[in-house]
Amino acid sequence: MSIGFKSLITGALLVLAGAGGLWYALGGLPSGHDNPWLSGAEGYEQAQEVALQQGYPLLYVIESAKCRRCNALDTLLWRAPEMQSSLAELVKVRLNPDAGDGSGHILRRFPKVGTLPGVYIQRSGESLRPINIEVKDQQIWMPGVTYGRGFFMPLSAAGFDAVVRVTLSLEDPAIDNAPLP
Repeated sequence: MSIGFKSLITGALLVLAGAGGLWYALGGLPSGHDNPWLSGAEGYEQAQEVALQQGYPLLYVIESAKCRRCNALDTLLWRAPEMQSSLAELVKVRLNPDAGDGSGHILRRFPKVGTLPGVYIQRSGESLRPINIEVKDQQIWMPGVTYGRGFFMPLSAAGFDAVVRVTLSLEDPAIDNAPLP
């Protein structure tokens, strides 16, 4: 039994296709597994280091375990499969003042949050910027020329990405508070 040239080429192509499929399947895992949510004072400190090393913006979520809006936002946005690629490019920190993990001490550096959840974004070394999410109405605030001149839009992965991009690029003295140490 002899193996022809065409059979060798076909076999090599099948092996390459199989290897490519395996590479894609293993590389296609959500990167959220490599970039988990951090929490508390220890997570805050670790997030600062990761943000400096990787150049990713920091996303802070201020929440409470007993907060219904916080739990709804967690289910609606943070755990949504379509959000995982967006969240993979952020260093994510959960701060809960009631958790006893040092979050309360860290939150002294943040503006007071009137109604939980509070969501902030920050590039390392820059000012802290709010992201206003109305959980009950499933709306997110899209800043305009200034932070105060904008509009609400439906809460979605695409909306969140757009708001993050605009908020980070916005130069507005009204929200440019002192950078966190």
